Amino acid sequence: MSRRIQIAVGGLIAFAWLAPAGAPPLARLPARERALVTALRSPVSEATLLALERENGCVESPAGEPTAQGQWPEWKTATIAGGDVPPARVVSDPYPTLHSVVVDAEHDKVFMSDPNRHALWSYARTAASKGGEPVDPLTGVRGPATGMMFVAAITVDPTAEEIYTVDNDIGDRMMVFPYDANGNAKPRRVLSVPHQAWGLSINRQRDEVAVSVEGPREIVIYKREAKNNDQPLRIIRGPKTGLGDPHGVFYGNAEIVVANHGNQNGRYTPPGDAPAARRGGPPEPIVGGRFELPSIAVFAADAKGDVAPIRTIAGTKTGLNWPMALDVDERRDEIVVANNGDSSIRVFRRTAEGDVAPLRVIKGALTGINGPMGVAFDLKNDEIWVANYGAHSALVFARTAAGNVAPKRILRNAPSGSPTVGFGNPGAVAYDSKRDEILVPN
Repeated sequence: MSRRIQIAVGGLIAFAWLAPAGAPPLARLPARERALVTALRSPVSEATLLALERENGCVESPAGEPTAQGQWPEWKTATIAGGDVPPARVVSDPYPTLHSVVVDAEHDKVFMSDPNRHALWSYARTAASKGGEPVDPLTGVRGPATGMMFVAAITVDPTAEEIYTVDNDIGDRMMVFPYDANGNAKPRRVLSVPHQAWGLSINRQRDEVAVSVEGPREIVIYKREAKNNDQPLRIIRGPKTGLGDPHGVFYGNAEIVVANHGNQNGRYTPPGDAPAARRGGPPEPIVGGRFELPSIAVFAADAKGDVAPIRTIAGTKTGLNWPMALDVDERRDEIVVANNGDSSIRVFRRTAEGDVAPLRVIKGALTGINGPMGVAFDLKNDEIWVANYGAHSALVFARTAAGNVAPKRILRNAPSGSPTVGFGNPGAVAYDSKRDEILVPN
């Protein structure tokens, strides 16, 4: 940046921050900066603007005319690389990373979401790797026609034989595909959902679907067949709810169960039941954030607005640490949660409340659990499925499994030992010159 522009910017900063309330606008600026600010307020000719741009290397200069950075090259003769240029190297995972899992025991199928390859995969329920080899899926929904981006949660409607999924981060959509969808298939219907949707659950008895949303800290309820820009039936949102970065959600016959990371992000969320403004509207005010303990919150199935949960499970005894997806066995009154922070599966009594220890914990080297994101009960076959985000596999345990135990079956989606880069919505990149390392925050 030229000295001329630096002085002008400095003058504007001084004006904004140093002038006391009620003082003349330029009263406290030195004479030179006051003159520059006055000049900037006056109409500037095209010739002056062009001269400033040339001085700072922003535009091409006429042949032979020097600039602050030297002669700017003519585009036609320049040797600068541009256009469709291949990268020198790429860091990526060529295999799917299994994120969310749901079981349809009546059709003997299991479905999983894959944010790495922007896909949905289905497998035979009894499919398993005999050794270190991957298992071929029955179907794979993937391609530009699908519209899927960072695919988060997945669930199914066995009656209608439909697959539901939501896109986290920038997708802002819930998509519905038929069971037999395969390849680059268009969704049967698409619903616009709030930004940062993550969890998903269907209540067939009420014919409704629940979506958890991270940033606004809300649970949004829609008609099951909602599409396009249909508005929600109701919303659970507000300070009384205690929702903090909600992820996994289960919409049962009597209750809605939600896994919270505990992050109160500092954005004001209007309490109540009215739909929040769509993206592109005025930003919400910043009220100051805080971190609370991870928790499992339970609401009445018909809850709406700013209401307190019926029960909350939270505290050091719970061991909750980045709880992701969860599922509920309403017959045996148990909640199972994928505890990503310590690579464990934790089972709680459904009616538990407060700082309570889980009934059972599946954790340890023998389990093979590594960064779990998804978990699901198979109530018909008395099993628990785990989507192993950190190890290219899905694991199947007996429903009553506890401790450091080996899974009953392993379904690999890549050869055993294939590394996982662990990318999950990388939003930036930096280079550490001291350690010669590339840093990728997720």
